Amino acid sequence: MTKLSDILSTCNIEAIYQPEIGDVFLINLTREEGITPKTGDDTRNKFYIVLGFDEYGNAYGGVVINSHVNQNMPMHIQRAHMPLNSYNYSFLSHNSFIDCSKLFVVRKEKLNKESYKGILSEEDLLLAIGTVKESKTINRILLKRFKLIE
Repeated sequence: MTKLSDILSTCNIEAIYQPEIGDVFLINLTREEGITPKTGDDTRNKFYIVLGFDEYGNAYGGVVINSHVNQNMPMHIQRAHMPLNSYNYSFLSHNSFIDCSKLFVVRKEKLNKESYKGILSEEDLLLAIGTVKESKTINRILLKRFKLIE
């Protein structure tokens, strides 16, 4: 009789890893993925929160965590930043903000056990999803693609 441990030892564990809604990852994002890198850089490491996935499970829609709210952004974008208390999240070194003004699309290959940092509380997750759904800056087609709205 074959044991599950025997099967798993021959499988690529990463191939069966499935990110879930609310999971937080530290990933490297590019300009093509919607991030504005700092001067002189091509990419930027950001905490990414999974809010939904496409019907095939190949792409994920989510938001990023910023250290602060950019005061140069329009007021409606500043208001779409939700505060996160670092006390509640061991992966945060200081209080931060979820940017709910933009939905970032990430391929599932970027979301793996090595980049996994934690999970958002149910309360913070529901607030973030609600703020994203109400955002005037996020395309409704994207919200539907990732099953955030009907």
